[in-house]
Amino acid sequence: MYTKDKLMNKVLIAPLIMAVFLFSGLAKATDIAALNPIESLKVKSKHFKEPVEYNITLPTSYSQEKHKDKKYFIIFALHPRSQPYLSGIHEWLSHNGDWPWLETIVVTPAKYNPEFAQLFESLVKDPSNQTMLDYFEDDLLVAIDKKYRTNGFRIYSGFMSNGAIGLYTLLNRPQLFNAYMITSPTLANNFANISSDAEEKLTNLAKVDDQLRFLYLSTGKHQYEQGSLPAFNSLEQSLTEFAPKTLDWQAHINTKNNYMSQPIMTVINGIEALFDDIHTDLKADSAISTQGPEAIISHYQKLSDKKYGFDISAEGSLKALAKSYMESEPKKALAIYKKTAKRYPDSAYALSSLAEIYATLGDIKLAVSYQKKAVEKSKTMIEWHQNNHLSKLKKLQEQLK
Repeated sequence: MYTKDKLMNKVLIAPLIMAVFLFSGLAKATDIAALNPIESLKVKSKHFKEPVEYNITLPTSYSQEKHKDKKYFIIFALHPRSQPYLSGIHEWLSHNGDWPWLETIVVTPAKYNPEFAQLFESLVKDPSNQTMLDYFEDDLLVAIDKKYRTNGFRIYSGFMSNGAIGLYTLLNRPQLFNAYMITSPTLANNFANISSDAEEKLTNLAKVDDQLRFLYLSTGKHQYEQGSLPAFNSLEQSLTEFAPKTLDWQAHINTKNNYMSQPIMTVINGIEALFDDIHTDLKADSAISTQGPEAIISHYQKLSDKKYGFDISAEGSLKALAKSYMESEPKKALAIYKKTAKRYPDSAYALSSLAEIYATLGDIKLAVSYQKKAVEKSKTMIEWHQNNHLSKLKKLQEQLK
């Protein structure tokens, strides 16, 4: 389960670790080459005479014993040269404990493949020819899942014509990927029938299944992008009118960055937007939270079941709602803190919050009891959090005396 406490556990201590790394004479240089090992995966298919080779860039934790049961996202891109920047951005954005990018396996072609290029051209010439999508679904993705510990959540990243192929996939085989990061898609001249099919196929997305999907769509106004701008604007209008509620999408015109910087900015901004519902708690006055704790729990259950496929914690949002009632309606706050602690019995901070509200209500003895439990649960956390809970316990014990 991905919980706010687990993320906070690692994120809060990162500045201290960095300070030690920079200033301690004992600090050893990081072995950068070992952080993200690259493996080769050759995928056989009836569509090609020879196997297609891919570079599989693994996260730092993949081979660590303590993470031997952990499963990972994948991000897939069609351009071989996307491997260095995808793996580099991912390493930087995930090394603070899956924040803001949860650890992911990067999948890219090892080199240009003429047979695959022919398949690409066949799709462009005849958009009804979905052999490429068949290959993705029946061969490539199956081979990746068979060899690596994947969690079923897949991200597609593409630039220019590869970005357009991502949109084609979303419209024609949406179940292949859960999220799409599309940069400067080549949409002019009704590329792959994307423009002409958008209305109908966006409308049909909801009929495929009830899974939640994500699309981050971006372009600029460089001379290489201008020819596709009318179609880009038309697609944005189609998304506005016909995209189902199950598709969470954003469209941006980015004129601040260079044309070649666009895919990098799309990945950074898209990843932060994609995982924002994991890393950012709902505000107490949000539309969901104002409906009460059950609405919050239902929201995170939907994210767990329909978007990610694993449990997403509602703890932080429940506590934010409870905190908003601390002064005005402390008994209401207590009820929510109790519900949170019951739902997350292994969370040191859920127990500590319960101790805090009991102390506020004047029941120091009960507060001490819950804080002792918080201290016990914190023993699996880093030292900073252990000391934090011990400090809270000592203060409560002083009050009890």
